[in-house]
Amino acid sequence: MNIITTTILKSIQSVLLGAIIFLSASTKSFAQSEELKQKVSAFKSDLESYEMKYLNISDRDLGSIEETGYVWKDEFMLKSKEKEENNIGNKSYAKYYFSIFSYETIEDRQYGLKDWMGDFINSETLRPGRDMRTYPEATPTIILINDLEIITCNYKCSDFSDDGFDNWKDMLLKYFGEDNTMVIEIMCDGPLKWTKNAPDPKDRRKMI
Repeated sequence: MNIITTTILKSIQSVLLGAIIFLSASTKSFAQSEELKQKVSAFKSDLESYEMKYLNISDRDLGSIEETGYVWKDEFMLKSKEKEENNIGNKSYAKYYFSIFSYETIEDRQYGLKDWMGDFINSETLRPGRDMRTYPEATPTIILINDLEIITCNYKCSDFSDDGFDNWKDMLLKYFGEDNTMVIEIMCDGPLKWTKNAPDPKDRRKMI
């Protein structure tokens, strides 16, 4: 009888411990998601000079990142309220596209990034830490990679300027940057460069 009672108590304890671990992980994940949403909201609030759109956003070839195991995503487009002269001499509304992917765990983000790099933007293959001198058909793109998030910003080559690109990068780092944030920068038709916290390209076994 005592053996049966002890077995039952151990089973109950195991169930309770599992429930506590599950609730703790869920609470932490929820808190992290809420913190990211607050950062996104603050970022948007700082861009009142643009019109924000969520619907009818043109499809962009970001590769297979949409198929990775993220738990939350925000996607929007910022459109200038006034026409601006672009770098080919035409006046048009500048449009900037943003996608933010949130992952539950570091491991989920690592596997998500690994899968994405195998089928990257425009179906290219990207190797950790390795720059690319040319990138056919690439458009200006800024990518931030954190422990639990991947943030992308891209737009047309006709809207590119060195100052504008740097301003967007600085804005993204201001709101989403962390000490260990990895940054990838892509220019029109290349190059692609890992410009911050680049992983060691020789260490192929290490998950980033």
